Amino acid sequence: MTCPSRRAVLGGTASLIALSAGCLTGDEDEGSPDDGTGDPEDGETNDLPDALASYETQPFQSPDRTTSPSAELLRDRDAADDWLDVRDSPPESLTDFIEDTDFEVSVLARLEAGAPSPCHEMVLESIGIDESEENDDALALRAAVQETSDETEACATQETTVGRLVRATFESEPLSKLSVSITDRHGQANGIAVASESVSESTSESDGTADDESANETDSSADSDSDGE
Repeated sequence: MTCPSRRAVLGGTASLIALSAGCLTGDEDEGSPDDGTGDPEDGETNDLPDALASYETQPFQSPDRTTSPSAELLRDRDAADDWLDVRDSPPESLTDFIEDTDFEVSVLARLEAGAPSPCHEMVLESIGIDESEENDDALALRAAVQETSDETEACATQETTVGRLVRATFESEPLSKLSVSITDRHGQANGIAVASESVSESTSESDGTADDESANETDSSADSDSDGE
């Protein structure tokens, strides 16, 4: 699946948050992406698609190691609380972010990927609406794992998971589908399609490897059945 959406997807990179030596994040970004020169916390929404009223994001980290980028759409408070409950001592900023979400008009999108050190974070690059001919639109997000330390800053190598919650608030009924592109630590783009709380298998956008392997497995199975006959 390709992001950005066929509708004008918003460019602009969410501001990187200055990190301490531990590289833990806790600030909240809000507003709308622009040309990269505006304040991401100014709350302006002039560039958002008509269906979106506003958005906010909250970064987080986990010491658990993840093998591939993933995404999840949290459409109600029970789903969000269940996700929060499995986290070990979540920071107050993350808890407050979920508590402040009005699920009557908003959804939370969880984006995660592995990183080689705590001095990385998941950065939201764009947000928009992917319109479908069947009127089954999806919230379209583009994100990337980026290093936040400079060349003079020491950061110990430690496998970790970096993520970001995106709270999208809609003008009317919230969307129930999610279309995501996450660029991982190796610069590989991963397309992810999500319906409700389920997540599809990640597939590379750049080389089609996953599709080729699937096709090869199908061919191999067909040959085996033919030989058996």
